[in-house]
Amino acid sequence: MRKFLMILLFLVGVLNAKVLNSVALIVEKEPITNYDIEQTMKVLKVPREQALAVLINEKMELSQMKQFAIVVNELEVDAAVSKILSQNKMNLEQFKNSLKARGQSYELFRHNLKKDLEKRKLYEKIASMNKTDFSEESAKKFFEENKEKFILYTSIDVKIYRSNQQDILEKMKAEKKVALKGENVNLNVNNADPRLLALLSQLKIGEFSSVLNSRNGFELYEVRAKSGANVPEFEQIKDSVMNVYFNEQRQNYIQDYFDKLRSKLNIEYLKN
Repeated sequence: MRKFLMILLFLVGVLNAKVLNSVALIVEKEPITNYDIEQTMKVLKVPREQALAVLINEKMELSQMKQFAIVVNELEVDAAVSKILSQNKMNLEQFKNSLKARGQSYELFRHNLKKDLEKRKLYEKIASMNKTDFSEESAKKFFEENKEKFILYTSIDVKIYRSNQQDILEKMKAEKKVALKGENVNLNVNNADPRLLALLSQLKIGEFSSVLNSRNGFELYEVRAKSGANVPEFEQIKDSVMNVYFNEQRQNYIQDYFDKLRSKLNIEYLKN
């Protein structure tokens, strides 16, 4: 009886392994297995449909990387790692220990970093295909039609999180989980850089800023309240408007490019 149960458990294990390793669908000749889906659901903590959407997007991007011959070599990864070490004021061994303390291997970090660099190259390539409008006249029209994007608040209550390790703050922002004690501060026209007020003015209540450099390391701002709204004249913030207008054209073009690509995707669903 015991031998029979062991054989049965072995067969169940084999069957489960076959199901997990089986191909669920093929996107542009690139397979997505049930195991891929299960792992994505586990890592991102999302339902199957969302995990599948993430994987389909990845295969779509991979297809485009092959089409445009996008390659990131190990020297480029080394340079990116060196930049991160410099920003975090750490040597490689300290950085590896920091990753290990958070349950991540350096090899996995490099793998993910390489994927991020490839994606950046791809998006830059696609954006470069767009005929960007740099005219001041168009930027001014954009400003008049989108003044809500340029509202400046003269008083903003924030909670500031500080660390000498950039990746800790980046992780906190990505996961929206507060892992550090913050300092409550009121930023206003008398004690804050106008550029910082402009940056924070665009964030929603409860939203985090990008991780910013500071004298003693890095800072992450969480917006708690805003008051004193006003819209400056175009000439006062012309450079900022031009930058927003330029970036929005790029983002819109990339979004439109992938939307059109997604509508033509060759997806083959397989029955397991």
